[in-house]
Amino acid sequence: MKNIIILFFVVLISCQSKSQDKLDFSVKNISHKEVDNETGWIRIKLNNPNKWGFINKDSLVMIPFEYDFLNPFENGLAYAKNKGKEFFITKRNLKLEGDFDAVNIFSEGLASAKKNDKWGFIDESGKLVISPKYDEVDYFRPSGLCAVKRNGVWGFIDKFGKEVIAIIYPEVNQQMKDQNVIVKKNNKWAIFDNLGRQLSDFIYDNVKRTDISDFSKDIFTRDQSTYFENGAALVEIDGKYEFINAKARAAFPNNKFDSASVFDTFKNAIVKRNGKYGIIKTDGTFKVPLEYDHIGYFDTNHAFSEYYNVRKGEIYSILNRDLKKIGESYEPVFNDFSNSDPTLTYKNLKGKVGIIDWQGKTLIPFEYDELTKIENEKLLIAIKNRKYGLIDESGHLKIPFIYNSLYSFDGSGDQILFIADEKKIINLKNRVVLDGYETIQPIYYNVKKIIVSKNKKFGVIDVNNKILLPLEYDEITNWVEYGPEERHFIMKNGQYGLVEFETFKIIIPPIYDKFMLRQNIIFASHKGKSGILDINNKEICPFVFDEIKPDKSFGYRDSNGKIFYSKKGNKFFEITLKGKIIKEISQKEYKNNTEYQNM
Repeated sequence: MKNIIILFFVVLISCQSKSQDKLDFSVKNISHKEVDNETGWIRIKLNNPNKWGFINKDSLVMIPFEYDFLNPFENGLAYAKNKGKEFFITKRNLKLEGDFDAVNIFSEGLASAKKNDKWGFIDESGKLVISPKYDEVDYFRPSGLCAVKRNGVWGFIDKFGKEVIAIIYPEVNQQMKDQNVIVKKNNKWAIFDNLGRQLSDFIYDNVKRTDISDFSKDIFTRDQSTYFENGAALVEIDGKYEFINAKARAAFPNNKFDSASVFDTFKNAIVKRNGKYGIIKTDGTFKVPLEYDHIGYFDTNHAFSEYYNVRKGEIYSILNRDLKKIGESYEPVFNDFSNSDPTLTYKNLKGKVGIIDWQGKTLIPFEYDELTKIENEKLLIAIKNRKYGLIDESGHLKIPFIYNSLYSFDGSGDQILFIADEKKIINLKNRVVLDGYETIQPIYYNVKKIIVSKNKKFGVIDVNNKILLPLEYDEITNWVEYGPEERHFIMKNGQYGLVEFETFKIIIPPIYDKFMLRQNIIFASHKGKSGILDINNKEICPFVFDEIKPDKSFGYRDSNGKIFYSKKGNKFFEITLKGKIIKEISQKEYKNNTEYQNM
C-alpha cells in the first residue's frame, strides 16, 4: 500500500446520498468490476460519471462514486485518488488525515490505527485520540475496555487511553457481552471488573466462553460471546468444574462437578458427577436429574443444538430445548437443524423411521425403514419393506414403493426427475421419461447427459434420448475432475482413447493397448511400441521404445524436473519428454525410479 502524508482535514460523506441513487449500474455503463476480497463489496468504475466507488451485492452504494481512482481494501483502508490528491479512505468513507499503515473496524466508536509499526486509536471523525504506542491491540468492547500489548505483556486501557488494568500480564481476554475481563498470571486466571478491581485470586485453570445464538433471527450469524452474561461463568479448578457469578463467587449451592458444559442458548448446562449426568438451569436446579449414563448435544455444525441425547442403559431419550422428552431410540440422533425447519428424523425403538417437530408431534409416521430428504425440495425418498418410493413432507405418497433403488438427479419442483432401478428415468408422477437401457448413469458435471449401456456396450445420450456417443464402447469414465482435463477415457475392444467432455467428439481414437495419464500427458502403447501423447492427440515422443514411463512421483508430487524413462531391447535410458536420450541407466535404476507405475 502506497505511503503518503495527508495534510488536509477529514470529511465524512454519506454512502447513501441522493445523488448516488440514480446511478446506472448496467453492463454498458461499467468499465471495471471486481469483488473486493476484504469487504465482499464490488469495486466499480462507471463511464457516467467517470468515477470509482463500491456497491454491495444488492447494488446499494457503500462508497460513493466520487473518486478518480480507488484500490481494493487492505487492512481496513483503500488507497484513493481525487482531483490530483492522494489519500486513504476507511470503509465508512473517512478520508484519513494521517499516514496510517492500517486501520481496523470501528468498535464502540473507536478503530485501531497502525503507524510506524505501532497501534493507536482514531475516533469516527478520523482524529487520532490514543497515540500509537502498542505492539498489538484488540477491539473496544461494551465493557469500555480494550486489551493492548506492549513489550511482550498485556493489559487493558479505556477509551481515553488510561491504563485500567496494568500492562504486565502474559495473557488477558474479554468477551462481547461482559463487563468483567480475565487476566492470567503464573498459568492461573483471575477475574477483574471494568474499573480495574480484582474480584478473584489467580486460581482458575480455565474460564469457559459461551456463544449465545439468537434463534429468533439467524442462528448462523447472530452469536454473541460471553463468560458471565448467560447465567454464570464455567471455570475449571484443579480438574473440577464450578459456576461463578459476575462477582466471582459461587453461583449456587452444590456447585462442584466432575465435568460440565457452559450454559447454552437455552440456559441449560450439562453436568456430570460421580459418573452420572444431568442438566441444570441457571439457578442450579436440576431440570434433568443427575441419573443418566450420558448426555450430549446433537453434534451439528453450530454452537448448540436445539436437542439433547440422553442415555440411560441402552435407550436414548431425545429432549428438546425445553428439556421435554419427545422421542426414544436405541441410537443417538445427529440431525442438522435450522430455525426454519426444526424437525427430527430418527429411528424409534421398533426400528422404524419417522419425523417429529421440536415439540414431539409426529409429522411423518414411524413406518419406514429409511427416510432421506431431497435437498431444496419438500420431498423424501423412503424405503418400506425393502422397496423405494417417494413421499412429501406431509407423508403423502408421490411414487409407489415398487423400486429396488431410487434417487433424484435433475430438475426441481414439478419437473424433478428420478433414476429408478438404475435403468430408467421417471418423473414425479411416476411416468417413464426414459427406458430401454441396462444401466443409466448421469454424468457428474452435467446430469442432463447420461452414460447408458445396452448389451454390455456403453454410450452417451441426453435426457431426450438423443445419442451423443454411440453405444459401442466397453467402458466410458464418468468423473473427470482428477482425469484428463475436459476429456473422458473410452475403451473399445480392449483398447483406449479419449473423447471430448461436452461434444463427445473422439479426440484420441481407441487404438492403444496401454494408456496412462499424468498431468495431461499420456503414456501410451500401440502395436508393441510406446510413446507419449498430449490430450489433443499430438505426438510428443515418437512411438519407438519398447516401454516408456514417467518418474514414479511425476503427477503426484514434486519430482526432479520432468524426468522420463524408457526401455529399448535390453537397454534402459533416461530420456526427455520428447524422447531424446540423456543417458543409459541400469535396469535396477529404471525399476527403482518407476516402481509405482504398472504400465
